[in-house]
Amino acid sequence: MTEAMSMTVLLNRRVFLLLVPVLFAAQLASAQMTDPRGTARIHIGPIYATPALTVQEFGVDTNVFNNADEKKDFTFTVVPRATMWIPFARRALLTTTAGTDVVYFQKYRSERSLNPQVRLRGEGVLGRFLPFAEGSYLNTRQRPNFEIDARLRRTEDAARIGTAVRLSPKTYVELSGSQTNVDFAADAVFNDVNMRETLNRTTRSVLVSMREDLTPLTTVVVRGEAGSNRFPLSPIRDADSISVMPGLELKPRALISGSAYVGVRRFTPNTRALPTFNGAVASAALNYTLQSSTRFTATVDRDLAYSFEPQQPYYVVSGYGLTVRRQIVGRTDVTGGAIRQQYAYRGLLLSARPAAAPDRLDVTRTFSVTVGYRFGQDTRLGFGAFYRQRESNVVGDRDYQGFRFITSLEYGM
Repeated sequence: MTEAMSMTVLLNRRVFLLLVPVLFAAQLASAQMTDPRGTARIHIGPIYATPALTVQEFGVDTNVFNNADEKKDFTFTVVPRATMWIPFARRALLTTTAGTDVVYFQKYRSERSLNPQVRLRGEGVLGRFLPFAEGSYLNTRQRPNFEIDARLRRTEDAARIGTAVRLSPKTYVELSGSQTNVDFAADAVFNDVNMRETLNRTTRSVLVSMREDLTPLTTVVVRGEAGSNRFPLSPIRDADSISVMPGLELKPRALISGSAYVGVRRFTPNTRALPTFNGAVASAALNYTLQSSTRFTATVDRDLAYSFEPQQPYYVVSGYGLTVRRQIVGRTDVTGGAIRQQYAYRGLLLSARPAAAPDRLDVTRTFSVTVGYRFGQDTRLGFGAFYRQRESNVVGDRDYQGFRFITSLEYGM
């Protein structure tokens, strides 16, 4: 048996071990479907809808291309979107969310784009089960992360199917399987690297989560996930992964609200050319409100992500941030934030490089200050300044810094 076949068999065994207790417990379960129609703004026949409009960025970007040769331009991004619900006799619900980013640059026409996206979700109640199926489609030129500076066209389509099952009034589980396809355009090239060759991929995964309501405000969650990544044009990057992440979810009325997950991930490539990873991963976003006027939000993230670099296929991204929002007078607030992210690259084991050469480490820092005024419950006008910086200990031409001075508008009808 080949090494790739052995890894596939091992992955299937792990998935089976995750599924058995869930499928057994499902026979004892009961479930309820949440009806979101009470929050809809428009009701026409069987259709309930809520439209919204966001002006995310209206102002000046001092470094349009995120490089040392700073280019300035006026820009704005407008995002119209709408969510529609169609209920079926309170036994099933179809939800559709559609929208598009309209990105405009005054001087650099090459950076303009329309980026449509749509998401469908169907759910229902079948006896003791709450099955669901959902799909999404994204066609965008927005940057996928801080690593890729160019705005390159790509499509992402995803599908997920599963069911939620209640074991008791306080305990329930969810089982789902998903597939995501990422496809860059043929002319998507950055730093002389064709994105299709290094980042086109299919990701399949099985997720099992168990939830226990300890109190009306606190839920304990354990999530287990087994998955695979396959690269049709770069099979040296193929790998399987399994993770277990216990955590807490705290409702908004709790003294500290939000969620925090800390666990471990085992990343096993299908070839010996790619280094393995066995280590901690985390995802947390916690909120604390002081005297009803000051809100603190802390975030922590650590996980793996694939890189576009041919000789450095993936990196460990570790980040943390803090945002403070202070209500000043009436409906006026001021918000300040800082985020730091570190990208620790892992190179191919077959790559020829000097023994004393350091491992590549990139760091990005983002600072922001905004002042906002709220008109009613769903409309907020903001004015802000953002500063972003990146430094690399190996690739000096990736260093940059830049400001954005923008106006934003959030409007929900």
